Amino acid sequence: MTEVLIRLIEQRPGWVALGLIIVAGLILVAAYPRIIQQIWSWLLGSIILTFGFLVLGLLVIQVTRYRIDTPLRDLALQLSKHELVDFRNILPNPDYARDMKVYPVNTDGDDHSEWVVFYRFELSDGRRPYAGVVYDYDRGNPPVLFPYRLIPPHRDYLGEEDVNLELMDVVSQSELSDRPAMELLVSGFSGGLRTDLTIFRHTRNSFEWEPPRDIPPRYPVIGAFRGDGGVRFDPATKRVTVFNRYLERSQLAVQAVYALDEERGTYMSQSDPAQLKPPISQRVTFAFGMPPDILDTPYPEKLVLGFYEMLGRSSPTPDPREFLTGQALLEYDRGNFAYFGLSTAPGAITDLRVTSLQYYPEAEETDVLRSPFGEQPRFMIVSLTIEAWKGYSFIRSDKPIEWITTWVNGRWKIDHRHTLE
Repeated sequence: MTEVLIRLIEQRPGWVALGLIIVAGLILVAAYPRIIQQIWSWLLGSIILTFGFLVLGLLVIQVTRYRIDTPLRDLALQLSKHELVDFRNILPNPDYARDMKVYPVNTDGDDHSEWVVFYRFELSDGRRPYAGVVYDYDRGNPPVLFPYRLIPPHRDYLGEEDVNLELMDVVSQSELSDRPAMELLVSGFSGGLRTDLTIFRHTRNSFEWEPPRDIPPRYPVIGAFRGDGGVRFDPATKRVTVFNRYLERSQLAVQAVYALDEERGTYMSQSDPAQLKPPISQRVTFAFGMPPDILDTPYPEKLVLGFYEMLGRSSPTPDPREFLTGQALLEYDRGNFAYFGLSTAPGAITDLRVTSLQYYPEAEETDVLRSPFGEQPRFMIVSLTIEAWKGYSFIRSDKPIEWITTWVNGRWKIDHRHTLE
């Protein structure tokens, strides 16, 4: 008997091991009747937990690969008349769909949603910009899934690194009062900053019994804004503020504010629909706010801008006197504000704006002093224009105000007026 068992173990070790496990299991069940229920609960819990981790892992992979907001958008599949539409297969280049974004939203005020699809193109370009299209199926029998392109002026892109869609009631007028459609606000981002804002408005470009078409465009542009310093939209006033970097070494920007033409329902020019209307206001400002140590700035043009911003405040900090020296300080203490381009004391001035500012770096090279940190310019010429309100009167400098700034005790100071030859 012993020899038979030894031979069986040598020839069939797996079966012997399985038999021993079964026997041990039967003995364990006989000794502990409730152990089957515990083992079953443990197995069921393990299966559910494993399945959960598997689903979570797939979602993480999809989000990482496609960078889409929700699992539903990861697959980019939406139900249309009981049919599935895979927008990734619609695009001619499968690589275009790698960073695709799909928004199922109602863009034309009817009873069903359309699909706003953003995709990337020019994949060899390092920027990989985004384009957009609205897919609708409201025409034909059976319905046709028709693309309406979202084209900015001059066939520009909508965003460089990322895009986002919002629906907002920007224009109060509607082409059909019983079927209002909100405007499409497409934001483009670069470096985490919104640098593009393109606004599209739905219009009826054909009758419902006609085949769908996109000429003239179904979603024409009513506003196209771009600023490398950022773009802001105020929903309350419908005004758009655009910042464009200006004089890079000083971290300054030109701030332009655009207002909606309510009568025409657009921000674009009437004479040239591909161009914006002129801004209602424009000013030179600090791209990232005036620094608290403005008096220690190494850039005199930045100091001059800080001085005029202090003149436009009721409680300026620092005091405007701290920006001045020489003749400029004497005139300020005398109350001669015409010397600074103002016809009255700063307290009566509201909304003081520097509308242009320029410095002349060639002046830095004509007269320098030596210091432990190397050669330091002694003076700099800064030119600017201003405008402001005094009550209901508008003040504007007719000619540029030109300043000589000098280096005094380790700081730049505004010294005296100068007429540039």
